[in-house]
Amino acid sequence: MKRFTLFFLLSTLFICLTFQTGQACTTFSFDHNGQPIFGKNYDWHLERSLVIINKRGVAKTALGDRKKDPGPFAQWTSKYGSLTFNQYGRELPIGGINEAGLVVELMSLPDTTYPAPDDRPAISELQWIQYQLDNFSKVEQVIGSDTQVRIYPGEGSGIHFLIMDKEGDCAVVEFLNGNLKYYAQGTLPVKALTNSTYAESMTYLKRHKGFGGNQFISYGSGSLDRFVRAADMLKNHDSKTQASPTDYAFDILENAAQSSTAWGTKWSIVYDIKNLRVYFRTFSNKQIQYMDLHSFDFSCQAPVKVLDMNLQVSGDMTPLFQIYTEQMNLDLIKHSFKETYFLKNTPDDVLKELSIYPESARCDY
Repeated sequence: MKRFTLFFLLSTLFICLTFQTGQACTTFSFDHNGQPIFGKNYDWHLERSLVIINKRGVAKTALGDRKKDPGPFAQWTSKYGSLTFNQYGRELPIGGINEAGLVVELMSLPDTTYPAPDDRPAISELQWIQYQLDNFSKVEQVIGSDTQVRIYPGEGSGIHFLIMDKEGDCAVVEFLNGNLKYYAQGTLPVKALTNSTYAESMTYLKRHKGFGGNQFISYGSGSLDRFVRAADMLKNHDSKTQASPTDYAFDILENAAQSSTAWGTKWSIVYDIKNLRVYFRTFSNKQIQYMDLHSFDFSCQAPVKVLDMNLQVSGDMTPLFQIYTEQMNLDLIKHSFKETYFLKNTPDDVLKELSIYPESARCDY
């Protein structure tokens, strides 16, 4: 199978995913007595996913084709191991956290315009997430990576990101008018993000009671209303009276959740960054499950481990991780593509090519 076909498939996937999720998903972060907490609702029509333990010391080359983008394409060796949530294949995460405590999560943003081709190495939207988790420990490094790589342009696609590190630094990263735009520290008064630009979200927020305006808070499902509700709950967070920051994070996620069985919130994730613990629950299993990054071997020589997110259990999930196989990746990809209406006719040989793409990465001894 020619790499062009696979590259075209991924471009279509990113375009369609971001278009379809344009009215959903919520992220936020807050500090609880020096304990950085990060929350994410993933709203989509598919629930099945794998949690993947990615290794440090792995040499990688970004997936690309010169018929779509002149390149060059990014090459790197992972410095950090990470835990990621993957639905359309390994090395193409929806979000995750690395062993240094850096969290990167995406939100769809229709207003996005990625940079035009230049001499920076190119990388896809989802691989950009893996690149950041592989290489960096701090928010400022993620922002600075704009001089090192560029996301190759899609046709109608768009994603922006909320990121946080172990020091509690947080930033919104957007690509507007072909340039990276970020909000951090003094320019990020509310650490939340939905599916509108941060500037538009803040303008809308200021119309509401408690934020300078006179509008009452709405319980609508739209991007701006979800941003306001998240901002309101962040404002009311009190570390002196709220003993469990993870419980409060799940309360915010519940407040912003989409209840539809067809296009609702499929995962709710809470990252306790200081303690490197990740909590989650799914649409079909409301029990809280968790994983400690300290429990995993991130060395390149160790086998890659994966977890089926949809197991009907609770508590510590670490013992339930299995050794990754190419067949697991292929099964996930086949399910996700066949259950996504605009991708269901993708030929099996193309899905097979996508499933073996991670095998191109090698330990850099």
